[in-house]
Amino acid sequence: MKTYYLLLSVFFCFTVNAQAHNVSVTVPQSYETETSKKYPVIYLLDGTPNKNMLSGMLQRLHLSKGSYEHIIVSIDVEDRLNDFAPTVNMDPRGPVGKGGGGDKFLDFLEQELMPSINKKYRASKFNTIAGHSVAGLLVIHSFHSRPKLFQSHLAFSPAVWWGARETVKSAKNYVLSNGGSENYLYMNIGSESGEMKRVYDSFAKTILKNRSIDLKLKLNEFKDVSHDFTMAAGLYNALSGLHQYQRSKDI
Repeated sequence: MKTYYLLLSVFFCFTVNAQAHNVSVTVPQSYETETSKKYPVIYLLDGTPNKNMLSGMLQRLHLSKGSYEHIIVSIDVEDRLNDFAPTVNMDPRGPVGKGGGGDKFLDFLEQELMPSINKKYRASKFNTIAGHSVAGLLVIHSFHSRPKLFQSHLAFSPAVWWGARETVKSAKNYVLSNGGSENYLYMNIGSESGEMKRVYDSFAKTILKNRSIDLKLKLNEFKDVSHDFTMAAGLYNALSGLHQYQRSKDI
């Protein structure tokens, strides 16, 4: 059986917020033979449980000319709430005192990890960040706070209810102020209800109504899919939309 994605190397030396992060890099098989080719990169949060699913979907899509090949950078952290949540939660309905390290984590991506990947691998200038739940919240935070850092954002059931809703409020203000920069944004939600659903719906409606023509938006709602499975449910749509966007930009 032919292998289309190869694990080349693992780094254990990165430390963020005084905690170690594990990073693995997976490249397409063509990387070894097409030595002048550069590849877009997907930075995948919570890499261990998700990288096989992502690489498998990319492989299947690429075989049918539905996706470009990508380098996959999988990142695992020791404390997801502290590293991914941009603000500290003080709402008693959630884990009080947790969070607040999101910007330091994005600093790590921007100042350490991405330069390292660009130096060691033949990476193009098109980068995607993907995450689920609280990792999806970090994706939304990156979308509005550092709109030029990634050219594509994939947020699966983003935890927009977090804290005092600071992230989603700031993201709304960003969209309302300029409609969003040139980018691709995918979001979805499953069978979540209550405040999670209300906050997500409000955010999605704001983007739909106020996005600029430079922002390519794709939304999905999976009413019969629970929170834990929305990444699996939405990955095909997210990646096929990404491919359409990349083709429209001649990437």
